[in-house]
Amino acid sequence: MRRVMAVLGVLGLGAGVLAGCGPAERPYTPQEAASPASGQPAPSPSKSESGAAPASGPENLKIGGDKLRVRIEWPDDPDPLLKLVTGYYVASRKALVSGSDRYLKDLDLELTAVREAYDWVHGYTEEDMTVRGEARLYNLRVAALVGKGAQVNACVDESEVRVLSARTGEAVEPQPAFVREPYLQSVLAHRGDDGVWRIRSFGYGEKGCTR
Repeated sequence: MRRVMAVLGVLGLGAGVLAGCGPAERPYTPQEAASPASGQPAPSPSKSESGAAPASGPENLKIGGDKLRVRIEWPDDPDPLLKLVTGYYVASRKALVSGSDRYLKDLDLELTAVREAYDWVHGYTEEDMTVRGEARLYNLRVAALVGKGAQVNACVDESEVRVLSARTGEAVEPQPAFVREPYLQSVLAHRGDDGVWRIRSFGYGEKGCTR
């Protein structure tokens, strides 16, 4: 059963994920993120708070040499917050390809997200599974920004990615059919008093993305 659940969870659509698909598609409204007393909307984060903005247009990354290729389609004038979702995606796939969770240590995660991220990776590495192929991240957007809370979404197309045995290099059978379609990856983030945005939790959805 453990192996079945791990396979069903491949590339972000595990059993726990499916249970949260509906809420993940709704904008995130943090409890502590009330509007300022002046009545003015909360300002967007500056580059000093969330890092330099990425360049517009496509970015092609290679993970593990040429084992996994990731194409990130940055929108025009991308918000620096978009790097929260792309950074997590790339780090988690580096962990799967290498078989080591050390790449997750570079992420800005709150304690609630640390366990989610490490459990997700270990669900594959402990079952001797890895991934190969080509993935695409597109339609990146900040779905909600309220005070110190934000939801950042990305569409993920992993139809050209396959789950393999890290030991034999053979494809895991059966490959889960429902992950052949694009899905929605979300991160819910909170800005600390130090100005750093950290991921608080993750969400996924089966709807909302087309190729």
